[in-house]
Amino acid sequence: MQETLGLRERKKRETRRALRTIATRMFAERGFDAVTVAEIAAAAKVSTKTVFNYYATKEDLVLSGRDELDPALAATLRAKEPGEPLLVAMQRHAHAVARRLFELPAEQRDALRQVVGSAPSVRARWRENRCEQEAELAAALIEAGLADGRDDADPAVVAAFKARLVASAVDLAYFDVTCWPKEEERTLDETLAAVDEAFAMLGRGLAG
Repeated sequence: MQETLGLRERKKRETRRALRTIATRMFAERGFDAVTVAEIAAAAKVSTKTVFNYYATKEDLVLSGRDELDPALAATLRAKEPGEPLLVAMQRHAHAVARRLFELPAEQRDALRQVVGSAPSVRARWRENRCEQEAELAAALIEAGLADGRDDADPAVVAAFKARLVASAVDLAYFDVTCWPKEEERTLDETLAAVDEAFAMLGRGLAG
């Protein structure tokens, strides 16, 4: 039974990835708004209902891969070693995200860059997803006792502020791959260096 469930989950994951790959390629070739979910379903040889069973919105067909590349920041906080500084754990997380992105085939990165750069609704959905992650991270910071501020500062405000800064620094790993024009694409080493610089600045700011 466990083996059957394992096979089922693997099949579902393969279907999700296939739908995402097909959709992103079609969006890059024809434009996000020009492609319908029905056309994606036909190309993937599934029903439109099946597509929506896997993805709540059309935009998620582009962005859902981030769930695999960039797990929840709150989960990273909860999994860090006891006594390990928050920024160290998050910097390591950002490095892992960058490395996963650069493991994607070049054509897949190019398609992702093109769609994210040309579709306002995709960028809006991206920001919505990031706000949800920031809220989860802020709650985890309070839970972990890492939202202390100076004097009588409200822990909720401190946590929200720290979560926004940390999330922005982590996002550098993603922005470096998806937001630079192709002709200015950075190498992995350049992306990691940018992430390190951002976290160094963040560390100095939070310490001051």
